[in-house]
Amino acid sequence: MGRKISLQPGIRKTILDGWSSLTVAAGIAVDIPPESAGWVRAQQLTVFQSFAPLIVLANLLNVGLMVGLMFDTGARSIVLGWAVAITALMLVLALRAWHSARRSRRAPAQTRSQRSIGANTRDTAILGIVWALLPALCFSSATPQHQMVIAVVAVGMMCGGAFIMSTVPRAATVFVGLLALGSYVGLLRDPTPLNLFVSGMLTVYASTLLYGVARVRKEFVGRLLSERLARDQADLIGMLLRDFEEAASDWLWTTDATGRPTGGWARFVGDSAAAGHGMTDDFLTFFEPDSQSRELDELMRRDGSFSNHVVRTTVENGARWIALTGKPVRQNGVFAGYKGVASDITGERESVDRIAHLAAHDSLTGLANRSTLRAVLGEVLGYAPARKQASSLLLIDLDRFKVINDTLGHAAGDAVLVEAARRIRAVITGAGLVARMGGDEFAVVINQPGHNAELLARQIIDAIEQPYLIDGSAAKCSASIGLRPVCETDDDMEVLLRQGDLALYRAKAQGRGHVVEFDWTMDLEAQELMLLEHDLRSAIAGEELHLAYQPLADTSTGVIAGCEALLRWEHPRLGNIAPDRFIDLAERSGLIVPVGEWVIRSAIAAAAKIDPHIRVAINVSPMQLRSPNLCAVFINALAANGVAPERIEVEITESVLLADTEANLAVLQQLRALGLRISMDDFGTGYSSFSYLRKFDFDKLKIDKSFIDCLGQEDSSDAIVGAIIALARVLGMRTVAEGVETSAQLDLVRRLGCDEAQGYLFSRPIDLEALVTLVGAVPTMHATGPEAESGQIDAPAAIHLRSAG
Repeated sequence: MGRKISLQPGIRKTILDGWSSLTVAAGIAVDIPPESAGWVRAQQLTVFQSFAPLIVLANLLNVGLMVGLMFDTGARSIVLGWAVAITALMLVLALRAWHSARRSRRAPAQTRSQRSIGANTRDTAILGIVWALLPALCFSSATPQHQMVIAVVAVGMMCGGAFIMSTVPRAATVFVGLLALGSYVGLLRDPTPLNLFVSGMLTVYASTLLYGVARVRKEFVGRLLSERLARDQADLIGMLLRDFEEAASDWLWTTDATGRPTGGWARFVGDSAAAGHGMTDDFLTFFEPDSQSRELDELMRRDGSFSNHVVRTTVENGARWIALTGKPVRQNGVFAGYKGVASDITGERESVDRIAHLAAHDSLTGLANRSTLRAVLGEVLGYAPARKQASSLLLIDLDRFKVINDTLGHAAGDAVLVEAARRIRAVITGAGLVARMGGDEFAVVINQPGHNAELLARQIIDAIEQPYLIDGSAAKCSASIGLRPVCETDDDMEVLLRQGDLALYRAKAQGRGHVVEFDWTMDLEAQELMLLEHDLRSAIAGEELHLAYQPLADTSTGVIAGCEALLRWEHPRLGNIAPDRFIDLAERSGLIVPVGEWVIRSAIAAAAKIDPHIRVAINVSPMQLRSPNLCAVFINALAANGVAPERIEVEITESVLLADTEANLAVLQQLRALGLRISMDDFGTGYSSFSYLRKFDFDKLKIDKSFIDCLGQEDSSDAIVGAIIALARVLGMRTVAEGVETSAQLDLVRRLGCDEAQGYLFSRPIDLEALVTLVGAVPTMHATGPEAESGQIDAPAAIHLRSAG
């Protein structure tokens, strides 16, 4: 209802400090605990807001009275404007009160802030200002009769406002003060002795009202705090009583001088088992005969005291743990037995055991976790030499688990992990520890003599390869295992785990279902790979990396339709590094992102130098798609070289869609939006290549070389290639046959309707200069495949590549 007025911090502090001193001196200060302040404010505002209907009614009645009284006077326009303002304020107050009541019915406010009090005071101040205008503007010019009515109404509003707002003293003080100020203005505009006398009386009345407001507020707040304290204490006592009645975990027990129980004995064995025991039983027979009960027996034989001595007993529902406190009783100096308190701590004990189990075990499979595995390996490294050499470490990785997880869902993946864990544990039994390392990786520590680690590893693979039945569907996966026997000289756990990882990596590289035992050449190779990774980092900055380009030909016309950019590395010391080797290294080390950015920039720069009809294909890995900079790299490279986006084809493999499918599809859509073409490479070799055609509208499918190699030799390959080409044609996609090396293969893919072909029959990968010459200066080119090694081949086997120009 108005702008928020803020005071300078220094002035505000001075006013608050002065007010605090004044309230203390007047005996009206109230000490409200900080934790209760918000709740007290809520009660104050609730009481104040309950008077909202009365406030509205009183204001409107008084407004009607004043308008009717002064309608025929010279102050009619002032009174009417004033009445309109009061009426508008009352409508706003009524609307707010209605909304507040609705909110309170839904969820009553438990606490209110100082800001709420401030807002209430602000609204009251506006009302007080409007009411103060009546005496300030109308009193001096009114007739004596009208002056009397104005005075009565002003004093009545001051008294009524002070009463109604007494629970919020700040608002009451502002309202009374402003109305008093307006009355002073009206009286002093005509400073007659009578008006001066009335002003003095007004000061006394206003001061009395404000003091009364402060006293009422003190009593109100004090009563609130007392009631809350009493209610909190009652709640606490009730809670304690309920807890005692419901839990009743403690009870008293007594024995006589001979050790027979005389009180509380039924609670030790449970009510249902009490019939099996009697007063003739010895107290100690209630407990399991273990070290704790024997220690208790010794203490009681010596008449010793004990506190929180934990013993174990068995009842129908299972084991219970009881903490006993007791001391000997003497009568006339003679031992008369024991008395004490027993506490059932079964819940606490089970919670401790449960927490300890969770800390040492995997929550999904129940196997030992990584920390437990490391603890056991530490024990193994401390064994005597003979037993140490009989121990082994197996690291197990499930093959194709990610395919199951992505295609059948995470719930199915979890079910496979649980079943795989059960099968591994069934093979190992008592031979050692089975642990889950995380994800789909497991570990086995064989630490019991007399077991053949390699044989157990083979049995694990056989067990895991059995089908998994999940929701009526059968899923299959296999395992790769790295075996690291423990040697007498082993003393470093990290080395042991790292070398086990190397063996596992070699097993996975050999394919599915292999067991590979670590040998020291793996360590040497790992060190070589580390050096190679270092050299690759340097190669990115240097000039060791370069691109080769392999042309693609239109099968019907022989025109060069495009080329594929292939990365090559000329190592200064090792010579040419095989792409499979260093690209895999780049992906594992994270270098594939900067390497891939270099390839994109270089390939697009090359595209600017060749015939504009020639498209350039660039391979992009899954890790590159996760780079937030990928689209920017393409945009900058295209702009810097002036290359049309539709000349660039982005080639991906289905592994891109196996990982983070939705995120990768979003990136592919962004690349498509730039105008780039998207192709799927090695189509047909994956687990579910055809399903990905429903997820993304590819521009081109590249049929894998493994199908082309078998054309004309296996009917199934001919049928598969034909089906892929037919499917692509229906979906509006072009097709490329990879690895075409013979004229017979070319004739077959041409007859099957394949759009383009790529392979050694046309050209091996060539450098940029040769590519420029091929597509720009040399209009035709003969096949250079194996059939042409002795010279140009004869028609009709001759294959002519012609530039688009």
